[in-house]
Amino acid sequence: MKFAETTIPPQAGTARPPKSIAASQLAKLVDLGIALSAEHDRSALHQRILKAAREFTNADGGSLYLLNGDESELHFRIMENDTLQRYVVDGNQQEYPFPPVPLYLADGSPNHENIASHVALTGETINIVDAYAADGFDFSGTRRFDAATGYRSQSFLTVPLKSARGRVLGVLQLINARREDGTVIPFDPMIEPLITALTSQSAVALENRRLLQSQRDLIDSFVRILAQGIDAKSPHTGAHCERVPVLAKMLAQAAVDQKNGPFADFSLSEQEWYELDLAAWLHDIGKIVTPEHVVEKATKLETIHNRIHEVRTRFEVLLRDAEIDMLRRQLAGEDQAICEADFAARRDELRAQFELVAQSNIGSENLDLSTIVAIRDIATQTWQRNFDRTAGLSWAESSRMTSEEAAILSQPGAEPLLSDRQDQVYNHVNNGEIYNLSIPRGTLTPEERTIINDHVVLTQDMLEQLPFPPGLRNVPGIAGNHHEKMDGSGYPRGLRGEDMGALEKIMVIADIFEALTAVDRPYKKPKMLSECIDILGRMRDDNKIDSDLFELFLTSGAYREYGDTYLRPDQRDDVDIRHYLRNA
Repeated sequence: MKFAETTIPPQAGTARPPKSIAASQLAKLVDLGIALSAEHDRSALHQRILKAAREFTNADGGSLYLLNGDESELHFRIMENDTLQRYVVDGNQQEYPFPPVPLYLADGSPNHENIASHVALTGETINIVDAYAADGFDFSGTRRFDAATGYRSQSFLTVPLKSARGRVLGVLQLINARREDGTVIPFDPMIEPLITALTSQSAVALENRRLLQSQRDLIDSFVRILAQGIDAKSPHTGAHCERVPVLAKMLAQAAVDQKNGPFADFSLSEQEWYELDLAAWLHDIGKIVTPEHVVEKATKLETIHNRIHEVRTRFEVLLRDAEIDMLRRQLAGEDQAICEADFAARRDELRAQFELVAQSNIGSENLDLSTIVAIRDIATQTWQRNFDRTAGLSWAESSRMTSEEAAILSQPGAEPLLSDRQDQVYNHVNNGEIYNLSIPRGTLTPEERTIINDHVVLTQDMLEQLPFPPGLRNVPGIAGNHHEKMDGSGYPRGLRGEDMGALEKIMVIADIFEALTAVDRPYKKPKMLSECIDILGRMRDDNKIDSDLFELFLTSGAYREYGDTYLRPDQRDDVDIRHYLRNA
């Protein structure tokens, strides 16, 4: 594209007065607009804006201010000055030069005393030849700055950054235009249209970035609300979705920081970091539809509540029956000592039986076949029910009985001490008492474990329906593969190590370690840090988790850093990591 030259008559004493706005300047402005639109880094964008404005005007220095969220103040973002050899950005507390500029005074009136706030309020460009001789604006702050630095602020060009809709987003202030020999001169008014065009492009770029950032903030907030909602479903797994991202990023950072070893060439772009963060927060999103009583199942008989209390009541009934039988026999004339001995034997038997049932209900130990047989023998005992068992039921519970069953259950009758009734099987789960008490290990039946495992499938299905942009296409895989294993024994896809990327393997370790170290699980006691590392070590030896990442987790100290922050003091014991390093 060829740009026509626009002739501008020179003005005496102005900064490099252009004989014309050359096609090269216009081309540079166009190129700059493209570059500004493509820049996603906030600090780099601010730097580009200020640098371009200074180059166009040959300004010695300049500052960029942007309006805060409620548009009540101008906040400093960046300052450059060649003479003072200073380059300062916001966030550098040691060199932070300027406080926010209020747009309104204490009485609520507009602040037209400060030149920057005036420009922000009016949207007008202000060109000051000499700040020390200017009327109408308060330059006392400038004078104090000059006195402290030995600088001499003279010419000022203060320009609003207006969006395409005319909204002022900030203010660009240039200081001390210069000739080629460095002499300070006023800013040429004829350069103002070029700077206005530049600030307009800058405002568009800033507004686009703000819109993108606001969309990202909305996504992040939505993701965190979902994760918090999942954690809030169960007080026993609370904060899991918050802590897994912490662990995942710790381990990923350790891989990025490694200079020698298997991760010496490993790096993550800003977009890949964001992918990992989103995936870690969303890795259990499928649990949003997992029943709470399955997630929280602390004992084998637990559904909405622990049914061991109902079972204990039946044992109490049998004990009362035994006592009544003893008293009746005595009233009938039988020998008192024999009656009491029989009652004592029955009482001891019931107590032993209930103790076995109660201990089996906890699920902390492997259940052997003899115990399962004993539970089934105990279940055959009967107790007398005298009330209608169909009374007070919900429509759904009543519908699980046939009319014949309901007719029988409405009358008094004998019932087994423990049972597996047909009406206890619903929603693909068998809640039968004998069936659940016979679980060999843990508290979950095979059906319930499938429901728990299915949260990963649901996570993948839900995330794959979301229109992730190209830079985030890996989120469903990173989030949904956190139960896969290196040897292919994981679920739901049975992936092997070679099928997974580094971030997926990081998620596997982060999810396992958080679950091992958690103190809020109802089905297990809190483990010591050394126990958790030992379990991970055995999983490494069994080719369940990545060996290089496990050793990096230890040698980087990430396990200790996490433990010191999130584990209870009584969990933080010493760990001899040399025991787990293969080349130690």
